[in-house]
Amino acid sequence: MKLNKKAFALILPARANATFSKLLLLTCIHIILTGSSSFGQAVQTIEKQELRDKIEAYCLGQLVGNYIGFPFENTYKEEPIPILIDRYYTIKDLQTQNLLMNENDRRAHGDIMADAMGGAWSDDDTDIEFVTLHAVEKYGLDINYSEITEMWKAHINRFIWGANRRARDLMEDGVLPPKTGNKENNPHWYRITSQLVNEIWSVFYPGMPDHAAERAEWGAKIMCDDWAVHATQAYAVMYSAAFFEKDVNKLVAQAANSLPTNSPYKRGILDVIKWHKQHKDWYTTRQLIHDNYYEYVDDFKVPDPYLSSVVNGLAGVMAILYGQGDFLKTVAISVSAGYDCDNQAATCGGLLGVINGTKGIPEDLLLELPSRGKWEVPFNNTYINYSRDDLPNYNTISDIVDRILAITEQAIVEKGGHKYQKDGKTFYQILK
Repeated sequence: MKLNKKAFALILPARANATFSKLLLLTCIHIILTGSSSFGQAVQTIEKQELRDKIEAYCLGQLVGNYIGFPFENTYKEEPIPILIDRYYTIKDLQTQNLLMNENDRRAHGDIMADAMGGAWSDDDTDIEFVTLHAVEKYGLDINYSEITEMWKAHINRFIWGANRRARDLMEDGVLPPKTGNKENNPHWYRITSQLVNEIWSVFYPGMPDHAAERAEWGAKIMCDDWAVHATQAYAVMYSAAFFEKDVNKLVAQAANSLPTNSPYKRGILDVIKWHKQHKDWYTTRQLIHDNYYEYVDDFKVPDPYLSSVVNGLAGVMAILYGQGDFLKTVAISVSAGYDCDNQAATCGGLLGVINGTKGIPEDLLLELPSRGKWEVPFNNTYINYSRDDLPNYNTISDIVDRILAITEQAIVEKGGHKYQKDGKTFYQILK
């Protein structure tokens, strides 16, 4: 559309200066091109294939982190794992490594699980978000607590623990969120739970950290309360911003700045930033986190501290800073830090996936998990859901990615951005 500058001049005050004239002209151009009057907001542009690749890397990165950390979940608490866990470990490694491992269940048998499933399989690091995806497809991005409760009651009944288990039981008694996460009703409100099941909201809102944090907080309050929700908000900000920002130091600082001034989690992030600058090795920082945030959060004595949202969330922040933007190094530190380590490894893996895309994830971690042979494509393009009732058991990862992308596109447009074509490619303009 060709704009006539003389026409704009007619509506300007006679004595308007050149700066005002230029600003008004640019405002009108912005409204015409984008359909948005939100001039002055930062506009970020991303090509569709790059956006899709980052969404795929988020999915793959979470799976990798989950399965690397799975054998060591809650086995190391007082001390970190004595070696760096930078590959898949299974029960076979007990013959050569003196390590604590969950040897009596599926967690230490990832290779057998991969063979049996023919690809990736569901766990609570990904399968509650799998339900969220279906829920948003059904009810929209403005889904409310009554609607998400209906989806939980239909699909989330098994393989849940702690805060999620209590929230689900309360739903059965007719209690709706956020009361299902309230301290008065949920004795596990302080746990890591909420920060490992809400990353998908940031993928729905790329480059829109405020919107991502708002919706992630909404999801967090289904099962958690008070400062336990702050870790969820912080990771939501990092995930959303990471679609356009690669500097992990800036991402962590932005996350800290987004939290309430009196938040113990904010204080913890600022401490980890300080300790990272003071100490070259992450083991020292891990000990400082343990000494300052393990048993007590302010005046609250944590009943089972290795499951606390604060100590686990800070271990993840530590891994992000010391990992320096490298996928494997970040995931390895997050696992080796101990505590409920598969969860922060999945969260960190998804974040680094967003930052670096699929090419940033080592190929062997995507293809060589099974004990017999190797896959030709990441996780055999397969996600087997065996834990969430009345949802498809067999899913292709590519289909899940495309479904997330469709919702992401909807969120971009709803929040004032727009989609356009240029040189045969599709682009998105996103208002920050």
